[in-house]
Amino acid sequence: MEALLDKKEYKLAANPKITIGFDNGSVYGSSGVNSYTGSYKIKDGSITFGNLGSTMMMGLQEDMDNETKYLSSFKESLVIKFDKENNLIIGEYLFIPQDK
Repeated sequence: MEALLDKKEYKLAANPKITIGFDNGSVYGSSGVNSYTGSYKIKDGSITFGNLGSTMMMGLQEDMDNETKYLSSFKESLVIKFDKENNLIIGEYLFIPQDK
């Protein structure tokens, strides 16, 4: 799975301001308002994120609420898989490749 993710970037289907990318064991992206980075591990079809760092800018309340929910979900181990169209599913989130 990690080899399939390495050097790839995705955007959240429901909100393309939210992105996730993978690079040699590191994860990075935009949580809607702020940028984040950290580490991840995949084992037995689940992804676990290490401590994530992020910038601390303010934005619209709706965007901030979405960001909080998104980043909070990374505190738990989440199922990770690809669907038949090669979109990435992490927990409840559907990501599509950036180039789609």
